[in-house]
Amino acid sequence: MKPGLIKRYLPRSLILRILLVEFVAIAGVVVIVAVLLVSILHQTTALYQDRALLDQARTIALGLSEGLAEHRIEESSAILPAYSSTYDGRAFVVVDGAGRAAIASRYAERVPWRQAPRRPTPQPFRAGTFVGVSLPVSIGGEAFWVVVSQDEARPGAILDDVERALLLRYVALLVPILLLLPLVNSLLIRRLVAAVRTVSAHATQIDARTLDIRLDDTDLPAEVLPLVQATNALIARLEESFAQQSQFIANVVHELRTPLATLRIRLDGVGDADVREAAVRQVDRLSHVVGQLSDLAALERVPDGAVERFDLALLAVETIAAVVEQEMARDHEIGLDAPDEAVFVTANRVLIGLALSNLVTNAFRHTPAGTTVGVSVAVDGTLTVVDDGPGITAKSPDLLTRRFWRADHGRSDSAGLGLAIVDRVARAHGAALSIRNRPGGGAAFSILLSGAEQRG
Repeated sequence: MKPGLIKRYLPRSLILRILLVEFVAIAGVVVIVAVLLVSILHQTTALYQDRALLDQARTIALGLSEGLAEHRIEESSAILPAYSSTYDGRAFVVVDGAGRAAIASRYAERVPWRQAPRRPTPQPFRAGTFVGVSLPVSIGGEAFWVVVSQDEARPGAILDDVERALLLRYVALLVPILLLLPLVNSLLIRRLVAAVRTVSAHATQIDARTLDIRLDDTDLPAEVLPLVQATNALIARLEESFAQQSQFIANVVHELRTPLATLRIRLDGVGDADVREAAVRQVDRLSHVVGQLSDLAALERVPDGAVERFDLALLAVETIAAVVEQEMARDHEIGLDAPDEAVFVTANRVLIGLALSNLVTNAFRHTPAGTTVGVSVAVDGTLTVVDDGPGITAKSPDLLTRRFWRADHGRSDSAGLGLAIVDRVARAHGAALSIRNRPGGGAAFSILLSGAEQRG
């Protein structure tokens, strides 16, 4: 299998990967140890069995009389009763030089004694279920071999049973002990992963307003420390970058506002009305862009605690009045739909007013003359601005909140920052800007401020 396929089927969880590897290793260890144990047991039992059979053969050899031709063993031999039964499968045969049975125990005909080697030294042998030994002896100057065997299939032969019982008990003891290792390891890994998850949860809380937060590397494993330290260094660089960006924009705005104000005053003295009106529009547009840049820069870092409890409906009235006064030259109608009771919310009053002002101004500037713009305040804290204009022409509403993006590139009085500011204000309050086309025509922009409370 290719490495890519192996990686594809591996679980993504580090704990599961480690446990999977451990279980595979445990299975391999159990199999290898079992095979080695069986081999060692067989070798050991075979060694002791051969020694026992050789001792029996020597005892029988000591009991052989000089009158071997009489086919008997001395009556005083204590070994004979052990071969008088088939229970343990024992048998012996005294084989002469011609390979004939000179003396044999009662049930020796069942023993494959003819397969026993006849050599000058004692030799063990195996034949089917029989194990045995061939011992050379000399009686009266003639060579004989005492062949002693045992049938391992008989009930009296218990060595194989002992081997199997020992192996089963060993495996039964080994497997639980090995299985404890993954359990202990998983508990240890879970503790380490819990610390990593805690740090990850803290990392999700870091945004443009909380760049002063750093991830705590206490109790983290050494393998994770480089990643946490690199992340903290990245946050520090981002904080510095945001600060430099805000400072740069503030400096630019400061340097532009005074010359623009001076230029606006001097344009009043231009005699040609057409030239004066065109120049004033350009200066007003620049002033508007500069003001939006200043607002946007300030919104990169919303101060914690800069919130208050206020009436959203009252703020809507004040904002509409201020916008209408500024945009009085535009031929639009505007209305307010708000409950009779106060709708209290806890938020940054200045920023919410700025967002509503941008939404109303956006509706005025991007709809034709005679369009009706409506502002509504719901009891659940939803602030909505609607119009009956042509609606949203962008393929995706998300494009409208991008900085410096404009749906109508032919316009010269917009820099594409208004909705970006509104979206940033909404996000700063844990909300979102909703943009949609109305079924009957026109567009709708909504912000839901959670935690609104209605008062009579």
